[in-house]
Amino acid sequence: MLRGDVDRFYHALRRDHPTPPPGPVTHLDHVRRIAAYYAKLSQEERRLLLAWAKKEESGIGVIPLALSSVPLFGLIFSGKVQEPIKPLPIPLVFSLWALAGALLIAGFYIHQRQKAYTTLHIVLLEQAIAQGDKPPPKRFKPVPGRGKR
Repeated sequence: MLRGDVDRFYHALRRDHPTPPPGPVTHLDHVRRIAAYYAKLSQEERRLLLAWAKKEESGIGVIPLALSSVPLFGLIFSGKVQEPIKPLPIPLVFSLWALAGALLIAGFYIHQRQKAYTTLHIVLLEQAIAQGDKPPPKRFKPVPGRGKR
């Protein structure tokens, strides 16, 4: 449960292919499609996209989430909010707190997923920029009709 996507992917890959497959791994076709698209762009467009991705990377993370959750906790523990909550049954109060906690955890999860996908795009853009305007290698070509999950 606490393993990352890459570790889960590795174990799924080992389960599907106990020995490394001789050709492309179809599970990576979605990454190949992104890389192939970036390879077709001009260097200037790649640089602009990389700058945009770096901007987004700096705006995502735990700090914005933590700053947005402080007012939530302030509302939970403030006297004005607690007065109407006091007559409510205890299970309902705990349910409201659990809902607020679940929303906070969901927000954290969404922020981390966004950060992970942004990192993927940054790495692929940096590789495309380093490659220059050479044609994309054959390994970027997705396997037709496969890799849909």
